[in-house]
Amino acid sequence: MVKVLICDQVEVAKLGLGSPIEADYRPTITREELLRIVGDYDAIIVRSRTKVDREVLDSASRLRLVARPGTGLDNIDVEYAKSRGIQVVNSPESLVEAVSEHVILLMLALSRRLVDADSSTKAGRWEKNALTGSELKGKTLGIVGLGRIGRRIAEVAKSLGMTMLVYDVIELPQEVTSGLGARVVPLDELLRSSDFVTLHVPMTAETRHLIGRSKLSLMRRTAFLINTSRGGVVDEESLAAALGQGTIGGAALDVFEDEPPSGSILKAPRTILTPHIGGQTEEAQSDAIASVGQKVASFFSGR
Repeated sequence: MVKVLICDQVEVAKLGLGSPIEADYRPTITREELLRIVGDYDAIIVRSRTKVDREVLDSASRLRLVARPGTGLDNIDVEYAKSRGIQVVNSPESLVEAVSEHVILLMLALSRRLVDADSSTKAGRWEKNALTGSELKGKTLGIVGLGRIGRRIAEVAKSLGMTMLVYDVIELPQEVTSGLGARVVPLDELLRSSDFVTLHVPMTAETRHLIGRSKLSLMRRTAFLINTSRGGVVDEESLAAALGQGTIGGAALDVFEDEPPSGSILKAPRTILTPHIGGQTEEAQSDAIASVGQKVASFFSGR
């Protein structure tokens, strides 16, 4: 019998795990409990709450697979797991539509000053002329990281009449960029030339604080920064300072260096802050769980 430990809140039925897999659902398991029992399992399924670091992996004598529904793997020491012969899987494909829609939503909300319009109207003011916004059509969108989500955003933005600039650390196939009507440029040029900049890169040592004070200083005073990737990619203190000084036009963040966030970013002007809900749609969450369940089942069935 294959034993699978489910450490965080997951709709177990949607995983679709059948024989010969025995699932042990412990959504509130503590780290101490995990370290004590993880050696009894062939696989573990986690969300963002549970950290699968070296200590956990060293305690998992029979572990063969770590699975996480969704996109991120920053709470899992992937390289160390691989060095121990442990495979790591997730389901990034399941969140593409939800996150992409959230980015477009944030772009529209920023450009049309939606939050200000809502709060002022509810406060009894009628500030129609003061809340003139701008259209996305004809604007330049800079996409940092042209993976699944970046490409989907480019498709939607193209249909809205936007011009696309893209930057990625890997070489992008010309047929992909030309099909999207996008031009590949260095990061600094993208930041200087874009009306909107959206970030779609993983959290690594190289991308930590990728957007800090020096990069923010390159952006247009009317430009908007959007981050739905990982919080640490943006230096929040530098961003709050740039917003306070009017260096950039505004920002929308769905991810933060610490979650929930604290500090200067909470008081920065011209921001929209959402609680890491880019992938929080019923459809995306259901697909993410089902996809990981299929990968776990296939791994142990040899298919």
